[in-house]
Amino acid sequence: MDLKQLQYFVTVVEEGNISKAAAKLHLTQPPLSTQLKCLENELSVTLFERGSRKIELTQEGKILYARAQSILELTELSKKELLDYSCGSLGTLHIGIVSSVVDSFLYNLMPDFHKQYKEIRYDLFEGNTYEQIQKLRNNLIELAIVRTPYQAEDLSTLVLKKESMMAFGHKRYFQQMDIKSLLQQPLILYRRWEKIIYDLCHSYSITPNIFCMNDDARTTVSLANEGYGIGIIPESAGLIIARSMTKEEQLSKEKLLTCLELKEARLDSDICLLYKPNGYISKAGNLFIQYLKEKSSTL
Repeated sequence: MDLKQLQYFVTVVEEGNISKAAAKLHLTQPPLSTQLKCLENELSVTLFERGSRKIELTQEGKILYARAQSILELTELSKKELLDYSCGSLGTLHIGIVSSVVDSFLYNLMPDFHKQYKEIRYDLFEGNTYEQIQKLRNNLIELAIVRTPYQAEDLSTLVLKKESMMAFGHKRYFQQMDIKSLLQQPLILYRRWEKIIYDLCHSYSITPNIFCMNDDARTTVSLANEGYGIGIIPESAGLIIARSMTKEEQLSKEKLLTCLELKEARLDSDICLLYKPNGYISKAGNLFIQYLKEKSSTL
């Protein structure tokens, strides 16, 4: 099994049939089919469901597809790192960031860092905390800025900022401002916060009214902004609210919207930098870690 075979396999899966994949790879169908059959024989598994008009993977095929994607991505990353090193460049920073922190990164951290190190380029991955941790473990990124709660005892952690959570939504949901009353309104929240919210509601002897659970701060802000309920969002997501509206929209909605800090320790969330303690970190990555240690209070 070699990288070329894996690339052929991934292309066939992504294109959905042999003929399209062959055209994309600038091959004819017979050699491509032969390579796929050789791959199956070498692994002693069946990768495709035979007889289907559209390519369908067996369970073994699905496992290989996930692994092959990671291997090919890691190969490209390694090529970039070696090229940067051979050229004496500071290289590319491969970093994952959760959506609720992206605005803080772009507007509070990146400008000063870029002024200091203009050579550095960025390979930025957005996604939720779980996705970033998986990418870090699979060596697809070297650093990840994530948000608690999470479980990652195998990774090194640098706490960048402690944040309160905010309740955000139309004023009609804020007739009473105490947390018990707010938790009984239609709630829009991160999926990872489900257990914490349920436990908190249980402590108040109430049943939470969950309108929507999702995995992205921007989704929460959008739904709350449209009046579907109270969004439970991190403090730093306030930048998302401000930057998602024009000045005219902000003025018109100031009379309609409320944003209230939830002074409840169980809802506090830490923004953290994660990295593998024994993993490869580029020159750019090490410079960024040092920069964050000095500048984390500005997040």
